[in-house]
Amino acid sequence: MKLILPGLFLMLIAGTVSAASVSGLTEAQCVAMKNTHIPALRIGLPTRGAVITTVAIAGQPVETHCKLEGQIKPVDPKAPDIQFQLYLPLVWNGKALQLGGGGFDGAIKGADTARLAPASVPGALKQGYATFGSDSGHQGGVSDASFTLNEEAWNNFAGAQIKKTHDVAVALIEQAYGRKPSRLYFQGNSQGGHEALAAIQRYPLDYDGAIAIHPVYNVVELHMAGIRIGQAVYNTPGAWISPAKAALISNSVLSACDKLDGLTDGVVANVDACRAAFKPERLRCHDGKDNGDLCLSDAQLSLVVMLSKPVSLGVNLPTGDHFAPWPILLGADAPALVSVFGSGADKPKPASSNIIISFPYMMGDQAVRYEVMRSPDYDSLQFNPAQHSTRLKELASQVDNDNADISAFVQHGGKLLLMHGTADMAVPPGNTLAYYEKLKARFGEKELHQFARFYLAPGFTHSSGPFRVSWDSLGTLDKWVDHGIDPGQQIMIDTNKATAGREMPLCEYPQFPKYKGQEDTKSASSFVCTTD
Repeated sequence: MKLILPGLFLMLIAGTVSAASVSGLTEAQCVAMKNTHIPALRIGLPTRGAVITTVAIAGQPVETHCKLEGQIKPVDPKAPDIQFQLYLPLVWNGKALQLGGGGFDGAIKGADTARLAPASVPGALKQGYATFGSDSGHQGGVSDASFTLNEEAWNNFAGAQIKKTHDVAVALIEQAYGRKPSRLYFQGNSQGGHEALAAIQRYPLDYDGAIAIHPVYNVVELHMAGIRIGQAVYNTPGAWISPAKAALISNSVLSACDKLDGLTDGVVANVDACRAAFKPERLRCHDGKDNGDLCLSDAQLSLVVMLSKPVSLGVNLPTGDHFAPWPILLGADAPALVSVFGSGADKPKPASSNIIISFPYMMGDQAVRYEVMRSPDYDSLQFNPAQHSTRLKELASQVDNDNADISAFVQHGGKLLLMHGTADMAVPPGNTLAYYEKLKARFGEKELHQFARFYLAPGFTHSSGPFRVSWDSLGTLDKWVDHGIDPGQQIMIDTNKATAGREMPLCEYPQFPKYKGQEDTKSASSFVCTTD
C-alpha cells in the first residue's frame, strides 16, 4: 500500500493532481544529487555541460522540497556561467513551471513560486510543481547591460538561456523522479513575459502553455523609446516634470475619468472613454510658462502630449518606427509617472543618490552604451538611432520575439495567456495589444480564441498601482491545458493595503469592468465586462 503524505492528500482534495500522476522524492535521494553532472549532449544548445553545486532540504514541514543550485558552463571560458535553481517537491504532481526574470536579469527571481498568485492560492511549489529559473546567463543588476560586451552572455540573455535552463532542469527532474514532466509551463512578467514569448516562439515543443504578463516582445523598440524620453526630458530646458506635477496630472485624470466605469473607486477602467474625456491642454499654465506645481508649461505639456501618442523612434526597425503610447493620461498613479519622468532635472549621469532617473531612459541608455556603441562612457543623450540602424536591426533580429506564427506551439496543444495593466508606465499596454493584433491577423479571431486570451487589468501598473493585481493565472492555464476548461472571464484581487481583498473582473480585451450599480463594490459579481 502506497503511503499518501498530508501534502499529497490536500492536493488530491483540491483536484490539482491525480493519484496516478504522483511521484515522490526522498530526502536521501535529494542529497545524493549534489555534484551531479549533466553532459553537454543532454542540452539542446552548445554548452560545456552543467553541474549541481548546492543541495538543500527546505520548506519543512509544510512544503518540504529539494532545492538544487547549479551552473551551466559556457562554451567561451570568458563568458559567465548560467546560474540556475531547481525546486523539487518531495511529493510531485508530475508537472513543471519555468519562471522568467526581469530587466536585464542578472539574478534568479524567486524560482520557488508563481507570479501574482492570490494569498488564498497555494504557491506552485506547494501545489506540487517542480519549479526552476535562471539568472539569464550572468550576475548583475536588472538595469546593468555591461554583460552584453561578451557575445555568448548576450546570446544567452537574448534567448539561449531559456532552452539551456529548460533542458538541464528536465534532465534533473527525470533523474529525480524517474520520468519527464507531463506538463511544462512558462510564466513571467516584463522581461519574464518577453522570455515567455521567446519560449513558445523559439522552442515551441518544449512547452504546453505560457503566461506572459507585461511582455516586451520588441525590446529594441522599447529601448529606443526610452532614449527618446531621456532626450526629451534632459535635452529640453524646462521639460522635466516634477513629482508634484506628476501628482497633478494623475489626480486631474482621475477626477475626469474615474467615474466613467460607473464607480468612483480610484481606478480608471474605461480607458477609451477617458481618452475622449480628458484633454491635457486644461493643465496648461495661462501664459505657457512654468508658474508652479498647479499647471504645466508649454515645454512640459509638449512632453506629455508626445508620450501620450505613438512615439517616433527615429529609425525603422523590423517591428516598426513608432512605439506604443504611454498611459500618462489613462489612470497611471503619480509614482508610476515619476518612474518615467525621474525625480530630478539634473543631467542623469552620474546620478546623485536622491535622484531617480527615468526608468525607460535608464534601460535605453544601458542598451545604447553597451549593446550598440560598445562604449561604457558614451553619452546616449546625443545618440542618433538613424545613424546606427544596421546595428539596431541586428540586435532586434537576435533579441526580439515578434513572430506571430506560433503554429508549432498551437499544434502541440499549447495555450497562451497574455495580461497587461492599463496603467503600466514601464511597458505600455498598447505594446502587448500590438502583438495580440499580430496574432489575430495571423490566425483570425475565432481560431486565436481557441488557444490565446488577452486580459487588460485596470489600474495596474508594472507591479503596483491603484489596483495591485493578484490573479491565479497558473491555475487558469493548467485547467485549460489539462482539462479543457475555457478560461472565460477571470477575477483579479487587489493587494494594496488600503483596499486589500476587493475584487474586479479581469476582462478579455477589448472589454472593461463596468459597475452595475447599488451592489457590493468589492465583489467581482457587481461588475460586468463590456465595451459600452
